[in-house]
Amino acid sequence: MTEKPDRKVQYLAGVCAAFAFTFTGATLAWSSPAIPKFKNGESNVIITDAQTSWVVSLHSAGALLGCYFGQVLNEKAGRRRTFFGSAVPALLGAVILLNTSLPELMCVARFLMGLATGIIAVVTMIYITEIADKEIRGALGMTVQVMSNLGSLTIYSIGPFVSYTTLNWIIMIIPIFYVLLCLWIPESPYYHLKDGRFEAAKREFMRLQRNRDERAVDDQMKIMRDHVRESMENKTTLKELLTNMRYRKAVYIVTGLKLLQYMTGILVIQSYLEPIFRQSNFVSGPIASIVYGFVQLGAGIGATFLSRWFGRRILLFISCLGVSLAMTLVGLFFFLQDAMQVSTEISRAISWMPLVGILGFNVLYAVGVGNLPYVLQAELFPVNVKGVASSTATMLACILSFLVTKCYQQVKDACGHYMVFWSFAAVGYVGLFFIYFFVPETKGKTLEEVQTNMQDQRPEEEALNTGKVEKS
Repeated sequence: MTEKPDRKVQYLAGVCAAFAFTFTGATLAWSSPAIPKFKNGESNVIITDAQTSWVVSLHSAGALLGCYFGQVLNEKAGRRRTFFGSAVPALLGAVILLNTSLPELMCVARFLMGLATGIIAVVTMIYITEIADKEIRGALGMTVQVMSNLGSLTIYSIGPFVSYTTLNWIIMIIPIFYVLLCLWIPESPYYHLKDGRFEAAKREFMRLQRNRDERAVDDQMKIMRDHVRESMENKTTLKELLTNMRYRKAVYIVTGLKLLQYMTGILVIQSYLEPIFRQSNFVSGPIASIVYGFVQLGAGIGATFLSRWFGRRILLFISCLGVSLAMTLVGLFFFLQDAMQVSTEISRAISWMPLVGILGFNVLYAVGVGNLPYVLQAELFPVNVKGVASSTATMLACILSFLVTKCYQQVKDACGHYMVFWSFAAVGYVGLFFIYFFVPETKGKTLEEVQTNMQDQRPEEEALNTGKVEKS
């Protein structure tokens, strides 16, 4: 009878690492209660709408640079130390935010906090996918979204009812807490293997597996070592990633998923949630934000269980369809209210639509589009380009985040609120075809199996490449 594997260390290490994402969720949600405090004078900050848009969007610009630092730290210092390194700009930004009322310094603070979230985004999913067995890799990967939602919920539920100073204290406490949690976590065996430290990798692997059977461990470690050695024979530069045909399919898939993840509206909703709900008389902005936060957290937790039962593709497809329908509904409300200027009675009758639409978006986004792109970007690339690939994918996400949050106000003013949300819905509808035709299933496969399947060439590709070799 096969002994049931003991995965307690894997679960605990994965959850502790994912907890760093609470800082990401909290800093993204920070502007939702902060903007009303700017407008009513409670924060003692004199700031224009244009300056506010910079304060909100520079978080994504900082994350773009953070991706580069995350890649370097991830490869040079290791996954574990990178978590500690991410806390430095996080704390520095929080301290500046806590002690300034100047919009220019607030921009610097948000940039630094974005820098931290970029580092976190690069290292967390790499770490989780490398330490987790294939049976639990998807579920553990989904905890990243849960922790991000937990951070957002903290800000949504407390932020509207506390002072601006207290709100910023909460932001500063979170990185201290996640560093303390990460003090004990094991290093990834793959990090040691890529640098040839077999014994160190073996120690960490045995600790993660809680397995004292050295013979069984040696067999598994040999498979991992051979895979890493084969992967590391190739170059690890960005140019290699973008030009080598063996990575082309993975690059296309991850790029498409990132477009879906960030161009369907999540950053606008998180950053401007309370101001959006203030335009509906169905429920107050602060209460709606709290409800949104709790639903978001519950949806993220539920998604971790769904990932154990269903494959990546079906969850992504259902999630994308639900997100598109939800954004269509929210856009319809603003179209009727702003463009059609319906009567007060009709406006009151349809006032439920933004709440239902955004809560529906919340639930369906968490099921797949919100987190599975992180899981897949860490699964689809081999060890030699994983750091570069994750960094590049997160950089793309940061660029998209910056564009969406910076342009939101301008598009809303020029075209109307409804056009913003219908644009998000259109991206989602296109994404349905992309998921159906291009995204592979990785559930139940080891990392080695996933990458072998990704590099298998179709007959026409093989013939084309053979022809090129013969000509040369």
